[in-house]
Amino acid sequence: MKRFVIFVCVLGSACGRTPSRYLGEDHRQILKVENMAKFVSLSFDKRGSSTVKDVTYVGTDGYIYTQEFKDTGFLEGTIRWVPAGESESILRSRALSRWTGSPVNTALPADCQKVLGVDVGYASASERVKNLTYLTNDYRILSKEYRDGFVGRHFEGWLEVQSGSK
Repeated sequence: MKRFVIFVCVLGSACGRTPSRYLGEDHRQILKVENMAKFVSLSFDKRGSSTVKDVTYVGTDGYIYTQEFKDTGFLEGTIRWVPAGESESILRSRALSRWTGSPVNTALPADCQKVLGVDVGYASASERVKNLTYLTNDYRILSKEYRDGFVGRHFEGWLEVQSGSK
């Protein structure tokens, strides 16, 4: 059985965590992040029979990035979270990054003190959404929804996380 799992994974080029489920920790998938100065978060999204992992980190250049890692496929995209007021990409879809190899710039909220995590999923069957959770300058925890489409940008939502003792 172990040899079959290894053969299938080698044949398919990548299998995520499947090898480690059968063969143990020494056969774990490794997500190699270049130029990472500090880890922020990791999120998972199921796409068909594959799982996409999004690693958010502070780069050695000081910018925050969310880099996509797929179980299958070779085109992976990256978001660069830029401070409010810096130039934002016209198209915020990582599809553009997958083809150009350059990150897509997306602006952080003006009151962002620290990024706590990024989760990438679907707003609808065809539209991706990024949820940025962050600490504000006045120490609130907010989550802002970023949509890829031009029209959807005007309908982005917000959440606030508060302690139940308030």
